[in-house]
Amino acid sequence: MVLEMAGSRVVAPYMGTSLIVWTSLIGVIMLSLTVGYWMGGVISDKYPKSGLLAWIIGTAALVTALVALIANPLLDSLSKGASNIYIGSIIAAICLFSLPSALLGTVSPFVVRLAMGNLGKAGSTVGRFSALSSAGSILGTFLGGFVLISLFSSRTILFIVAAVLGLVASLLSYGGRAGKIAKTIPPLVVAIMSVSLGILNEAGVLPMTPIGLNVDTQYNSVRIMDVNAFGSGRKIRILQTDPMGAQSLMYIDKPSELYSDYTKFYDLAFHYKPDAKRVLMLGGGGYCVPKHITATRPEVSVDIVELDPGITDIAREYFYLSDRPGQAIYHEDARMFLNREAISSKGKYDAIFEDVFGSSYNIPFHMTTVECMSRIRDLLSPDGVFVVNIISSIDHNLFSGIYSSVSASFPTVMIFPATYPNDASRRQNIMIVALAAKSSPEAVPESAHIESLLAHKWTRPFSPKIAAFTDTFAPVEKYTIGM
Repeated sequence: MVLEMAGSRVVAPYMGTSLIVWTSLIGVIMLSLTVGYWMGGVISDKYPKSGLLAWIIGTAALVTALVALIANPLLDSLSKGASNIYIGSIIAAICLFSLPSALLGTVSPFVVRLAMGNLGKAGSTVGRFSALSSAGSILGTFLGGFVLISLFSSRTILFIVAAVLGLVASLLSYGGRAGKIAKTIPPLVVAIMSVSLGILNEAGVLPMTPIGLNVDTQYNSVRIMDVNAFGSGRKIRILQTDPMGAQSLMYIDKPSELYSDYTKFYDLAFHYKPDAKRVLMLGGGGYCVPKHITATRPEVSVDIVELDPGITDIAREYFYLSDRPGQAIYHEDARMFLNREAISSKGKYDAIFEDVFGSSYNIPFHMTTVECMSRIRDLLSPDGVFVVNIISSIDHNLFSGIYSSVSASFPTVMIFPATYPNDASRRQNIMIVALAAKSSPEAVPESAHIESLLAHKWTRPFSPKIAAFTDTFAPVEKYTIGM
């Protein structure tokens, strides 16, 4: 279980963290364990010796350490050469985790065979070791999810797993009938090497691929890079939690200035509700939009809901986020926040912004449904504004489903393609602007900036092709593939 959890973090910067990636990892690891179980049964019947078991565990330790060393360059090559996310994630899982999983799978039947001294107690022996195996899986799940991932990087966790396996193999070799210290040396070397590599990795001595700063948080594997802005000599800082694009981009010389075109459309909320004083931002990222609001509208208070506390720490250290009066940050799932606040704080906000999509194929489905939009509507004032960012094309089923969900709760829904305002087939950031009240005559733009945003408004007929998403049926993964 620890190997599987760490594996998901290793793969994330190159393949993402979508359901497809998790399915590939779980499927390949389960298949490899199945092969290992079968091999372990066959081998242990022919050669029931503890020394051979120690050799198998020691080999698993060595392979796990090698996975930690080669994962980044291998995944970098795969991400560039794979034709789609299905093929890429399956190949990645096979290359990295099939062999160590198969080797570890042989251990369970091997241990049972060695312990099978009395056939009359075969049932209790198998039951005892099955229970121990399940208990180990449970311990590994909680240890990996609650402790290791919070304390160490994904690569260091793999080194820790290798070190533990090497130590187990050493003890097993030393305690075998051969009892020779020389047999313990190879697995012991693997254990010491793995601990040393883990320390070097945490210290930042080992090279990372791709170039940039990689930070593992509780929920994400984050990449931070500085590059030259296209068409100018200005430097921008990029935060990526997914290989399909950048989640936040910031001008280093002016952090409050918005770089990404789509983020500028959040200013439309203040066009449709000029007296807005309370804003809720669902999804923090690099906190670019909250910083922009702070700089341009200091009288507006902003609440930000960000799932990952590690992302907020990164924003403070690398994206110049600072505390200020009127700003509150909540670290929890955005839907849980909405569910709770909608009961006790109806009409609390003048505007709500949603930008929680990791990429075009890494979408939290529960933030796209009718039920979610109903919670958002409940939290808005009677003339409030809701703005949501979607990566799609207008004629795509994903956009249709989300548009239908929004339309089910809001009487006025407008579409603003951020990059290609007259093209329904181009994949881009599309902003949906929904009003809690029925539309009124369009107000005169108060600035050239707002006028340029309003020029992107979709005026052609649009009818969604599919029904709204619901909490019980929101196949966003199905619709995102091929987009």
